[in-house]
Amino acid sequence: MPTLPLAILWLCSCAYLNGAGWTLAALRQLNAAGYTVAMLLGAVLAMIWWSKYHPVISPAKLARRFRRPLPAVFFGLTGLVLLGGALYAPTNYDALTYRLPRMLNWLAAGQWFWIPTINERMNYSGTAWEWAALPLLALTRSDRLLFVLNFSGFLLLPGLVFSLFRQLGVGRRVAWTWMWVLPLAYGYATQAGSIGNDFFGAVFCLLSVWFGLSARRSGRVADVWLALLAAALMTGVKLSNAPLALPCLVAIWPVLGLLRKNILFSLLVAALGLIISAAPIMALNQMHTGSWTGDPTDRSRMQLKNPVAALLGNSLLLAEQTFMPPILPDSRQINHRINHSLPASWSKLLDRDFPRFQASQLNELPAEEGAGLGLGVTGLLLAGTLATLWLWLGGEARLCFQLPGVAIAAWVAGSVYLLKMGSESTARLMLPYYPLMLVPFVLLPGQKWLLQFRGGRICAVLAALAILPALVLSPLRPLWPGRMVCHQLAAEYTGQRLFQRMAATYEAYAHRNDLLAPLRAALPENVREIGFIAGSNDTDYSLWHPLGKRRVVYPGQDPQQFLTHPDAVEWLVVKEKDWPAISRTPLGAWEQTNHFRVVLSTNIVTLVSWGAETWSLLHHEK
Repeated sequence: MPTLPLAILWLCSCAYLNGAGWTLAALRQLNAAGYTVAMLLGAVLAMIWWSKYHPVISPAKLARRFRRPLPAVFFGLTGLVLLGGALYAPTNYDALTYRLPRMLNWLAAGQWFWIPTINERMNYSGTAWEWAALPLLALTRSDRLLFVLNFSGFLLLPGLVFSLFRQLGVGRRVAWTWMWVLPLAYGYATQAGSIGNDFFGAVFCLLSVWFGLSARRSGRVADVWLALLAAALMTGVKLSNAPLALPCLVAIWPVLGLLRKNILFSLLVAALGLIISAAPIMALNQMHTGSWTGDPTDRSRMQLKNPVAALLGNSLLLAEQTFMPPILPDSRQINHRINHSLPASWSKLLDRDFPRFQASQLNELPAEEGAGLGLGVTGLLLAGTLATLWLWLGGEARLCFQLPGVAIAAWVAGSVYLLKMGSESTARLMLPYYPLMLVPFVLLPGQKWLLQFRGGRICAVLAALAILPALVLSPLRPLWPGRMVCHQLAAEYTGQRLFQRMAATYEAYAHRNDLLAPLRAALPENVREIGFIAGSNDTDYSLWHPLGKRRVVYPGQDPQQFLTHPDAVEWLVVKEKDWPAISRTPLGAWEQTNHFRVVLSTNIVTLVSWGAETWSLLHHEK
């Protein structure tokens, strides 16, 4: 594995940062000073390891590797990913809504704590990505470098995919082709320059299985330790990754006895693995809510009780999002037609037992919030499958072959997800599942047969290039003057709904990282605490700026306390649509009664589908 030294360093760094995060939180030293000490110690350990093993990376060898068409395409598209991540502030909506705010809350308190907020995802969600990213946020007081975490993991994918596929019996040419194509699936490539955490779990899953299989061959207990740490981090990223612990266990099971070679260090690794896994957050969820999920009443509506509805809904969503083409101009109408073409019995079942099914929406371009494999990768898989059927009908190939236990376990894990989870973002949440679940397809003889022909190799290049429109045109990180062009088109063709939507989308994404900037601009510089009342899917991230100098509190979490003592908050930001959840008294009347003055009221587009909504900045006149 050419990237082995870097993969070990990346994995151990993530494990170290997770362990350091929980440790500093326990010591109430979760701040820039605490992280300075932790990072210096980590740097010393990394240098000792690097000098001991002397990993050699040859630039000349790397340059030769990228001369062929597929590696050259990957190299060029990776450059676009890096350019987009470097030019634009993060716009991943989940991160802006709860992951970055929770990190800022922890830093403000100097420790992890159960945040009193209506956005419960700040508390019960996995923490592995946050702990790995928190030092950058604490030390730079900026979010501009956070994408490096995903981008560095993305660079490991080709070597990981090739090495793992080879260990699982995939032919060399097929594995070589897929090492360049699979990382360019829509979901991986769009999150590589972002701060989404679904991709993060995929890298850990691959690392865990790879090290587990390597331990079988090498007999090194160090490989077992690394496999355990990677599996722990995978579950720590998202609880939805937990079923993937099964293929990781299958990979490592025959060599677990190696842990006895160094029982003391094995116990230390096991303890670290427990700390960086999902175990701490599950225990804290149980402590604070009475449920290890953190959502005992299923307010998120993702815990499905009807496996038939779950399998039907997830299968439909997976098919819809997996076959997403590079560009889909009439996406809303197509999504509407798909949903209304379902049999009435299916629609009734999904409406009753899969409440978030209708929330799924196809986009004009693949976006990190909902992207999966995409049409390019899926098309290449189908081409290999059809070629295998052709060879089988001609008597030149067998359809039956021995599947690796890891691949079977991955399909069992995927089935558990499909039978239980009820999110509209199935394709995105299953990003960690795909590499292992695709193994049976890349093992088909048709894959090797296709690559014998120039046409098959051209198809592989086209599959890799399918992500190009999304990387260039995406409103999240456009690499063309999309905002200006779309506004000009919307002004010239006022009757064209497509141009109007394009202009609105580019405009909304241009401000997404700092949505509430107009309200923040009206605050005096010396304000240190701001109250925030909005919905559970709204972001307060803008109000934290400048980072490290302000703090956001959530009085709406306890309406009775807030209404009894409104003067406890001097400055208050309110999304007027969500005020009725706090008080039956209209906001205007409440302001007068409690001596609040409206400093600024403005319309803000949080999501294009929501349209413009009114937000107000209030000041208590003491």
